[in-house]
Amino acid sequence: MKFNTYISLVVAVILAMVVSKIVYFGFTPNYANFVFSKAAFNSIFEHDVYQYRVLSKYLLFAIDHWLAADMPAKGAEARILVGTPSGSERFYLAFYYLNSFFLVLTSIMVVLIVNLDRQLRLTVMEKNLIIFMVPMLIGLSQFTVCCYDVSSYFFQLLIIYIFLRFTERYYWATMLTIGLLVILSTLNRESSALSVSMVTVLLLTRYGIARKTFTGVGLMAVCFLATYVALRVFIVDPQHLHIMNTQVGQFFLDTNLIGLLFWGLFIYLPFAIAEETENRILIGLFFVLSLPYIITVFKDGVLWEIRLYIPLFLGALFLSKLNVSAHAFRVSRFFGRLRVVDDMEVQ
Repeated sequence: MKFNTYISLVVAVILAMVVSKIVYFGFTPNYANFVFSKAAFNSIFEHDVYQYRVLSKYLLFAIDHWLAADMPAKGAEARILVGTPSGSERFYLAFYYLNSFFLVLTSIMVVLIVNLDRQLRLTVMEKNLIIFMVPMLIGLSQFTVCCYDVSSYFFQLLIIYIFLRFTERYYWATMLTIGLLVILSTLNRESSALSVSMVTVLLLTRYGIARKTFTGVGLMAVCFLATYVALRVFIVDPQHLHIMNTQVGQFFLDTNLIGLLFWGLFIYLPFAIAEETENRILIGLFFVLSLPYIITVFKDGVLWEIRLYIPLFLGALFLSKLNVSAHAFRVSRFFGRLRVVDDMEVQ
């Protein structure tokens, strides 16, 4: 059966909406369920690292304000009041609408990416499985309700799509667009650094150790660092509160052990389905370049929050199927030459 992009887009949109509805109204979050009013939300997200994640926070506030015309600020179902005694049905709906919107956009990006037949080696079956798997996996991660995670996945996939679709013909326009998206996604969440790591790998495998690679990486690094530093200079918490979860660093808690198992399984999957050795090396390189993020998560995050691994998985998933046959530079050959030189020196 031939892959039909338009039907797949319709399926992806409907699936994203169905998954989001089931997650937000079929289940009751019992983890991080203490932010379902604007006041409760601000008590956490106006402090510590959260205060710098401004884009989706203000989108959430805008939706809440839009809903105010028809709904009161106070009052909610019992399931919402369990974690937030002053909970607001309206504010919870704002979470739902925001994350549903970005889940739809993320699912659309998945369809557009898997349809890049020159850049990715995917069978029709693999395309359809990915289209179904990604929104369902994101839905699984939503037992931690946040306003910036799903939007960060959208920005990540949009950057990957723009690079794969346009960089060959419009290098400078593509890299400038990606630089702007890096700024925008850094305003949303600092995990935008993973997009810099991902595009660095794609630049390297496409152009090798060349001027285009260095200029592209340099542009993205400047965009990320300038935005990251500016947020910390211009946004200052007068209370200097440090938000600390007691599960951080407790690797032997049953929940964190489950999180570690999840990470392990979904690290294995991209390597297992990788097209060839080169793809596996690129996945490994992506993880190496992402070490600052990974170390930060292990040091300051809660591994039970599987949402933290999803951007790593999305990058690795598409690297596993990247078509490297037309690329002039192969990282595996580069490392192979290094091994030959080492062997000669030993002899």
